[in-house]
Amino acid sequence: MASSAAQARPDAVAMASKIDIAADPVGAVAAWRAALAAAPAPGAGRAHILSNLGTALVASAEVEAAIPILLESRDSPGVSARDRAHSTTLLGSALTSLNKLDEAEATLKDAVAQWHAIKPEGSAEESDAIHTLSIAYYARGDLDTAARLEQSSFDLSRKVKAPENANLVAMIATMAIVAVQAGKLEAAETYAREAMTMAGRVLAEDHPIALIAANNWVLVLAAQNRRSEAVETMRRIASIEEKRFGKDYAGLAVTYNNLAKSLGYLGRAAEAEPYARRSVEIGERTLAPEDETLAAFRNNLADLLIERGENGEAMAIKREALAGLGNANPVREMNIRTSLAKNLLAMGDEGGAADQFAIIGEWQAKKLPETHPDRIDIAGCRALLAARRGEPDAAAQVAHVLDITERELFADADPDRRSSFVADHLGRLLEASWLVGDRPSGFRVAQLMALDDAGRAIVAVSARAGARDGRSAALIRSRQDLLARRDQATRAALRAYSKGGADYPTATAEVGRVDTELAAIEAALEQAQPDYAALTRFAALDEAAVTKRLGRRQALVMPVPFQGGALTFVVRRTGGAWARSAEGATTLADARVLRSGLGLEQAGRGALADAAIERPRFDRVLAHKLYRDIVPVSLDKALKGATDWILAPGGGFTKLPFAVLVTEAPKGADDAAAMRETPWLIRKAALMQVPAIAGIGEGDRPAAAGDRFVGIGAPMLGGKAAPGDLRGFYRGGAVDRDALAALAPLPQAERELRRMQDALGLKPSLLIGPAATEAAVKAEDLKGVRVLAFATHGLVGGSIDKLSEPGLVLTPPAAPDANDDGLLTASEIAGLEIDADWVVLSACDTAAGESPSAPALSGLARAFLYAGARSLLVSHWAVRDDVAARLTVETASRAARGEDRPQALRKAMLGLIADRTVADGADPSVWAPFILVSK
Repeated sequence: MASSAAQARPDAVAMASKIDIAADPVGAVAAWRAALAAAPAPGAGRAHILSNLGTALVASAEVEAAIPILLESRDSPGVSARDRAHSTTLLGSALTSLNKLDEAEATLKDAVAQWHAIKPEGSAEESDAIHTLSIAYYARGDLDTAARLEQSSFDLSRKVKAPENANLVAMIATMAIVAVQAGKLEAAETYAREAMTMAGRVLAEDHPIALIAANNWVLVLAAQNRRSEAVETMRRIASIEEKRFGKDYAGLAVTYNNLAKSLGYLGRAAEAEPYARRSVEIGERTLAPEDETLAAFRNNLADLLIERGENGEAMAIKREALAGLGNANPVREMNIRTSLAKNLLAMGDEGGAADQFAIIGEWQAKKLPETHPDRIDIAGCRALLAARRGEPDAAAQVAHVLDITERELFADADPDRRSSFVADHLGRLLEASWLVGDRPSGFRVAQLMALDDAGRAIVAVSARAGARDGRSAALIRSRQDLLARRDQATRAALRAYSKGGADYPTATAEVGRVDTELAAIEAALEQAQPDYAALTRFAALDEAAVTKRLGRRQALVMPVPFQGGALTFVVRRTGGAWARSAEGATTLADARVLRSGLGLEQAGRGALADAAIERPRFDRVLAHKLYRDIVPVSLDKALKGATDWILAPGGGFTKLPFAVLVTEAPKGADDAAAMRETPWLIRKAALMQVPAIAGIGEGDRPAAAGDRFVGIGAPMLGGKAAPGDLRGFYRGGAVDRDALAALAPLPQAERELRRMQDALGLKPSLLIGPAATEAAVKAEDLKGVRVLAFATHGLVGGSIDKLSEPGLVLTPPAAPDANDDGLLTASEIAGLEIDADWVVLSACDTAAGESPSAPALSGLARAFLYAGARSLLVSHWAVRDDVAARLTVETASRAARGEDRPQALRKAMLGLIADRTVADGADPSVWAPFILVSK
């Protein structure tokens, strides 16, 4: 503190100096104004007060008011070198906020030079000034220079060992957003996590910079299409901001905007709209009319209104946002124009869309490389527009964009960290492929659309198999496991933050520890297997490659969502075909209705055959309509003679039980006799589902299958409860041992496993009853296994408590611990080392996703595939105990006698349908739960 200021009014300056400007900018403004009122004549003391007042004004979003203050401080006679450099840096930041980018750039370059002159070896202040300069370049649209400066700033902060404080947290948090805009999502996530973990160490929960770090973290998650993880965290941020700073706090507007945007993407536009309107209201009161943030708020509100069909108001707001912004911030301008152009394209205004895309394309060609995600996105839009307009080069555009999409956006399938626009982008490419009649391109697009968690698990296993030696394979597995562990730790930290618990710092510290371990593994892997990245690349197959892998009676059938209906690809040894459902089809919605008509919530494993259950009427007419939507008549010729269908569904079709589709118009009433005579698809063909088609044909090759059978199940349970909602089996974040023990016993399970053992004739290892513990499973050697079977209750991921994850119930221990709590969860399964040709999961909902809204095969099935299982028998819904035992044993017995597994399951199902002695045996909810899944 300068001595002249202290002599003039030591109490006022001292009081102001005690206030953390970042934590309480409004209070700081008032305190430094009071100090300025008592300041002496121009000199170093007054300049210092002005510098701090300008800092407080910028922090409280009073940017225009800050500029004359900072100018006076910078140009004051006798100002200290540090105060002059500090004021210059803040002045550049304020000019950037007001989109006066030429002035900002010159000012910030001057600030960097001043700090360097003060300390030539570098300083934290110089690092901060370089970082602020990078933001100006980012706003100008020069993303390469912005990214280079950010890295330089980051490296300098490490070199000078900048103190972990609010300034460093803010810098790293902003770097995350710049990385997002540069299309570098992995780097963005790294920066965002570091900012959050550092904030957890050094800042209070309600510190504005800690809130910015949290907001930026969830923005990165949103950019990766992980919005469901972010919503509750944003609600928590908003609650803290409103309590701490009031309802008109500018930062609260940012949080409301981000929350509204995420809710909108999750299909909750009505819930999102009030938040979006509130963000605009706060922005209009606290921000300058030309502020790029206010323009973003308005654009987001307009997008939500379009979702709700209020196009007139929405388009007016978008044009208002563009007009208010002017040409000062080209990055934000192009973001809004992109949104506007896509809206016009969706509304059928091809001329208006073309005009906007032309403006965007011209700017992107100057500023972004062809591989930048934003440029790929716009290229896809323009390819679709060309296809709709019948332009002669449309097919060439589609093929070119598809090549770049696959090469750049699917370069790393493990983990999945693609931009949030990818799903819509692929939908546009699929439509364009259809319009130009380019089936080969459409087939490649469909494979990219169908790549889900289970498919990525297969890519992960393939990467391990492709390692050059055992050490490299072990390092690859360690890296994959750590990535999964980091995701779990990240979700745990977000949950802790959302709930306001005291365990948040512990959770963020765990994220930091995993990052440290991961960095060491990646450094070792770089030395041991320099080409590792190539092993994780997902590559779509062309039709010719698939035809060579198919048998004479096999057909690949690949339906993917298309404009509310389906677009289905069929590939045989002789070639391929494709067809779409009729215009206006509601195939996806119908598939959901059909599943609900199975009464899946009414029975679970452990329900006996004579249980009094009133089943809903199964709609066979709808099942036939669905079949014809997915398999139009034009595909009948291509499917003629195909007795084995390999299903590779995409999107919502992964949850569809294809066996219950009806191939011909049903006859008679929906009674048991009619059900037994219904032309179900399972009568026509055996069915097997694949998460990714890359492995097609591999199961036909001679396999080095083991000679062991491992059977696990029939846990010791003593209650009457059905599995129900998984949330009920967790208490305080841990598995509730008593809730597990209260589940109903499974009287058929032990008999099922012993009959399977007898039928297979393999070397047995049984963990049954009291021996079926989680600790025993983890200790069991699961290598060299031909068949690994579980006969128990399966629990599906909860819809609200995101801490819960799916799992298999085992015998609850007397004293639960971290190694054995009675529930073998998906993450624990993924951590096993399994070498098994076939895993039979005779439990409820084992094909289900990790939560009710997640894709099928993303839960237990994905975990077993990741751990090394080559094929699975899993269930689409809850399975009756007597039926589970019959279907699994008969399928295993037939397979042991040499029948192909899909045909073995088909015949077991048909036998159950025909058996009049089985109660409700002809009802599809009874005979159709299981599906074979193969890598």
